Amino acid sequence: MVLAGSGYRAAMTNAFRLRRRGFFRQAAVAGCGLALHGLRSPAAAAENAPGATGLLPHPRSDSKAAPVIVVTLPVSTDANPRARAWGYITEILRRAGLFFEPMSPDRLEELFRRAPCVVVLAGHLPLTVKQRQALTTWVNRGGSLLGLGGTSGLNEVFGVKDEQPLADGWLKVKAGDHPVTRGLRSSLHVFGGYTFKPGSATALAVAEVGNHLSRGGAILENRFGQGRTLLLGPDLLFSIVHIQQGASVLQDAKPAPDGSAILNEGTLKAEDGLVLDWERDRTPAAPDSGQIFLEPISDELRELILRSVFHLAREQRLLLPVLYYWPRALEGVGLISHDTDGNDPAKAVALLEVMRRCQVQSTWLLLYPGGYPPEFYRQLKQHGFEIGLHYDAMTGGPHTSWSQENFLFQHQWVRRTAGVERLYSNKNHYTRWEGRLDFPRWCEEVGLHSDQTRGPSKKGTIGFPLGGSQPYFPLEDESASPRFLNVLEVNLLTQDLVVTCPPEYGPPLLDSALRHHGVAHFLFHPAHILEAGVADALTKLLDYGRTQRLEWWTNEQIYQWESLRREVTATFHAASAVTLHAPRPLSQATLLLLRPGLEAQAVTLNGQAVPSTRQNLHGFEFDALTLDLTSQTRVQVE
Repeated sequence: MVLAGSGYRAAMTNAFRLRRRGFFRQAAVAGCGLALHGLRSPAAAAENAPGATGLLPHPRSDSKAAPVIVVTLPVSTDANPRARAWGYITEILRRAGLFFEPMSPDRLEELFRRAPCVVVLAGHLPLTVKQRQALTTWVNRGGSLLGLGGTSGLNEVFGVKDEQPLADGWLKVKAGDHPVTRGLRSSLHVFGGYTFKPGSATALAVAEVGNHLSRGGAILENRFGQGRTLLLGPDLLFSIVHIQQGASVLQDAKPAPDGSAILNEGTLKAEDGLVLDWERDRTPAAPDSGQIFLEPISDELRELILRSVFHLAREQRLLLPVLYYWPRALEGVGLISHDTDGNDPAKAVALLEVMRRCQVQSTWLLLYPGGYPPEFYRQLKQHGFEIGLHYDAMTGGPHTSWSQENFLFQHQWVRRTAGVERLYSNKNHYTRWEGRLDFPRWCEEVGLHSDQTRGPSKKGTIGFPLGGSQPYFPLEDESASPRFLNVLEVNLLTQDLVVTCPPEYGPPLLDSALRHHGVAHFLFHPAHILEAGVADALTKLLDYGRTQRLEWWTNEQIYQWESLRREVTATFHAASAVTLHAPRPLSQATLLLLRPGLEAQAVTLNGQAVPSTRQNLHGFEFDALTLDLTSQTRVQVE
């Protein structure tokens, strides 16, 4: 294992600062430096969209009709060390397919001249007296306000008092029949923020600390005048980032007390940064009652925010379009990856035969040195399989130790050996990891747009130890101006069924990902395919996924779909019409329209009436349409 010296790290830091992308070109909130994509004016759309000169002119629109407004502020980390994570609200809403508009606090008085909307306060913001007065009056007149991580000084509006800071804890639902808190399964581990004593508000959930003592209300709903508020007191934005990106890996983590995860084996890896709890965040799995991270905590924390927006929007009967996660209303997507440890051609051929027999295309990640015969790579490409990198910083040789130089060397080796012009995907050998964000920075620089390293190497960390099933773009929160790294993280659930764990673990893990409409990612090494039961377990897993309305994709397909979907923006015209702008075609997309009640709504696309189907998303009813988005599509709800 080779650690880069201080001179090398300083040079890399300076180089990184010089390479900063133009991420800040689009709208930002109060100069906080995080672009809030999703809503744009017609002029901005025409100017910034790829190939914009070929687009039809945008229709005239009411720019004050966006259903969701996001308000945040840059806050000194001296005042709140978690504040840099508040801009992560952008990633949560964009991944969910919501369209929203940023608003700086000094524009809050504009709310009185706008159509009804949901205002999201992202973080415990230091609002001025004038800004708090504007929000107080607006809510009192019928506005809907969602507070994340604190009240921003609006205790009376949220109906709470006696705020207490929260270091870390677990949410305990008290209102199991409420649409915001119904049906949650995970431990809901949270970090930071506040708890409160309810005044006029109703507590939907409380927070407990490590000794199971209640620290007060954590999720609270209130009626204030003619308006409505929801307060998620714990800092869910920081919590999600903290669980996903973890602590900086500079030493081994403490092992699981039951011996199921010996993390202190002398090798630094992704799990050494995990921040979850061995006792309270794991669940026994059948058939051997092994303790694993079965429930994706960060997924449910995301959904608490989304459910809150949906609930407030439904109460106001707002037009709320959602560009759903996957095409054709799929429940979710599966990914099978193969790390080519050993580079045995016979075993590779055997695994390829299994995948082709099952008619599933997968992602092959090549380990340096060696490789397979050129003919094998030609077969992979011919049949639609993906080829990526299995970066080796484990072996410790001249080109197989931890350094950016070795990563670049191996990246070039794979391209040359396999005859691939561009690589999209990587997974680090043995899930090797050092630092916190160094590796995704390396990937971004070389143009490698997706990583699969964040996952387990031990049986006791199987499941979701480093976040959830939602693919995500990491937040570069260690720089002065936070931004998102253009590297889609796709978490790994487990390595080879049968070899690493009982095959019975497969379906429940897949089910957990599907409940949250995420990615179910399983690793099967060619090195194990000939061992008893492995091919059968793989085949049964693939078949089971299909029965659950899951499609098996390559990692490149996941990245390409997510990139295209996030390019779509919206212009809201009034309370019942929106135009979607797709710079590049997005085929068979699923558009959801929030139902204000149980009955279906009458929907037109570009003036033509179209049928819709009913779809439930995170406990809320929507009208669902499958459509090909090209250029502009006007959606009207009658």
